Amino acid sequence: MIDRPRFGDLEHKTRFTFVRHGESEANKRNIIQGHSDSPLSETGKEHAHAAGQRLSGTEIDLVFTSPLSRSHETAKIIAREIGTSAPQILEELIELNTGAYSGQSLHDSSQEDPEGFKSFLIHSWEMVDGAESRESILARALIVWDRLISEANGGRRHIVCVTHGGVLQWIIKATIGAPDQRWMPIFGMANCGISTFHAESTSLGHDETLPPNTGFFGSWEQINSVPY
Repeated sequence: MIDRPRFGDLEHKTRFTFVRHGESEANKRNIIQGHSDSPLSETGKEHAHAAGQRLSGTEIDLVFTSPLSRSHETAKIIAREIGTSAPQILEELIELNTGAYSGQSLHDSSQEDPEGFKSFLIHSWEMVDGAESRESILARALIVWDRLISEANGGRRHIVCVTHGGVLQWIIKATIGAPDQRWMPIFGMANCGISTFHAESTSLGHDETLPPNTGFFGSWEQINSVPY
């Protein structure tokens, strides 16, 4: 299995934009969702339109989305706003599995099992029955990057992914070499927060200003830029 994104394989400079879904009905009630499904709230639809308007001034080649409805609905609204083709589902963009906490609020979870909740606060999701392991979600993040790099080498120059706060933490962590960081968010992710990463290989030899022998040059232009 690959252990880091293969940005050194990029044939052209590429922009990758990630958008967390708009507010869902479950978000509005502070319910943990994980793999459970919940449609966008009316506010969430407004979030999605705002994200689409923010991105409408840029040329976008492809939109991917998680299969969950809160993400897919957001992606469809964004695709209409920017005038690109319908989003494609990329299964690995699905949210992390939150196990026994799915369908509950954090407050209810803390009341039902105070000791277990304390362990969760210290060690994060791996202490929750049935939740996804760090190894699993990092592996998914790397699969996402592998697919995006493949699409980039097929001619895409700007790819948008609509996904979820949990998996997006690991998509970012994979680029900064922090796989051992615990799951509790190290990056804030608002509903429809926009994060953009530029990357290019340093082996192409077309830009003497790039540092030599590093394999690639990559930069997060923005993380969690809120469009509303």
